[in-house]
Parts: sequence; C-alpha cells; structure tokens
Amino acid sequence: MRLATAVLVSLVALPALAQSDPPVRGVVRAVRDASIATDLNARIMKLPFREGESFKAGDTLVAFDCDKPEAEMRAAVAEDAVNRIALDNAQQLDRRHAIGKIEVQAAKAKWDKAHAAAEALSFRVRDCKIVAPFSGRVAELRAREFEMPATGQPLLRIVDAGTVEIDLIVPSAWLVWLKSGTPLQVKVDETGKAYAAKVIRTAAAVDPVSQTIKITAGFAAGDTSAVLPGMSLDALFERPGS
Repeated sequence: MRLATAVLVSLVALPALAQSDPPVRGVVRAVRDASIATDLNARIMKLPFREGESFKAGDTLVAFDCDKPEAEMRAAVAEDAVNRIALDNAQQLDRRHAIGKIEVQAAKAKWDKAHAAAEALSFRVRDCKIVAPFSGRVAELRAREFEMPATGQPLLRIVDAGTVEIDLIVPSAWLVWLKSGTPLQVKVDETGKAYAAKVIRTAAAVDPVSQTIKITAGFAAGDTSAVLPGMSLDALFERPGS
C-alpha cells in the first residue's frame, strides 16, 4: 500500500507533457495566376510557349492573324487625316469670315468621328498580340495554332511560380495567439522537404458553421525553387510560450 502511494505521488509530481496541435493541411498558391482570353475574332498564328515553359514580362504569348483589321486601321487613319485637313481648311476660312460657324462645327464633328474610329481600330490591332503581363510559366495551354477560338474562350493559363503563398484553414479559436508573423514549419508532400514559413495575414471573417478561418502564410528566405503552385503540405504551428 505504501509502494502504491509512493508511485502515485511521483506521477502527480511529473510535469504534464506538452501537447502540440495536429498538423494543418494547406496548399501552395501562386500570387499571380491568370487565364488569358480575347474578344478578338481572328485566327491564332503563333503560340510560342508550351506548357511548363518559362517566359518573361513583355514576351508575346499569342499572336493572331490581323491582316484585315490592320488594313481597316490604315483606311481609318487615312480618313482621319483627310478630315483633319478639311477641319483646318474650314478654320482658316472662318478666320477670313468666308465660311459660316455651322460649316466649321460640321467639319469638326466629322473629324471627331473619323479620329475616334481610327483610335478604336488601333486598339483592336493592338489586341492582335497578347504580351505577358509578368514573368512566369505556362501552366495550361487550351488552344492551338491556326484555330479560331470563340470570343472570351481562355487560351492559356499562366502563373508566376517564383512568387507563391500558402493557403491554410485553421480553427478560429487559434486567433487568441495566431497573429501576423507567427512562425510555422511546413512539409511539402511532393518534395518531401520541410520549409520555414510565417503567417502573412488572416481572412476578414470567420466561418460561423465550421468555426474556422482562412490564413495566408509565406515561405521564409531560402531555396524554394522546387515548390510549385498546387502542391499540398502539412503545417505545424508553434504556440507562443509552448
């Protein structure tokens, strides 16, 4: 009986083992991820980059056959020039009191219309070439050369694989201690490697049904070149004072 009492006292005297929170599943997401589409009704002539290939900001991603729009633009520019000359002539005659104000206003209106038409066609011709808004890689190619895609149809999806973040869903009760800058360790499934990270921001609202909140984390400085958007991971948080 004395031995049992001594064992019980010893167990009570031992410090409680710290229980770490279970890992949280997360996914890697590209900060810049865009689907490229167009409302231009033209045939694709060039798709210089294939899936997985890298490009730089300003590179041509898609080039269309725009012989007809370019010819229409040249005609509109010529019409613009003719009406500009007519307006200048009308204004000179007006200064000499050799023409009425209505004729000058009519010449001005005709030039305004021709100038607007030329500008509209120049914007249309500019759309004949889609350039990369940022440096990145082609994640998905949904069109082929010499096809005539439907208006608004996505042609390709591009991502900036060099700038990624981590999306996580955590219990909202963690907001008591989880703040911007809270450190965490993540292990990426596809690479099998662990990386240091920290919380960047939390969502603006809690899901009242699941009592969870979305948070975004960023990788700490280091080599994360093998980490790609869409990869899954486990995240372990270290509570302050644990």
